[in-house]
Amino acid sequence: MDQRRLDTLEELTLASLDLRALRERFGLPHPLSKFAANGTVKEGPYADAILEFVHELTWDEPDREMHKAAVWFLFDSEHAFFVVCAEAGIDAKRLRHHLQGFPQPE
Repeated sequence: MDQRRLDTLEELTLASLDLRALRERFGLPHPLSKFAANGTVKEGPYADAILEFVHELTWDEPDREMHKAAVWFLFDSEHAFFVVCAEAGIDAKRLRHHLQGFPQPE
């Protein structure tokens, strides 16, 4: 068995899981760039956390704990959401307003 092929396959698999690297490789904008305060989102853990909460809000079942945490963070948090958005270079008010336009399950 050729070990190099396996390494290449592993490298390709790992690279395909790194969404930030894929965006950079293909020149795609950050999914939250529409809400960037100064034109660009600061890539890093803050932007990643916001995106993860948006994904949890969108795809997770309403009775799951991560969905509840996403609802709290994105809609009910009075401080944490704004601090994280500021660190990520995101206009928190615009993002929250946009997210409030989507129906939320009870």
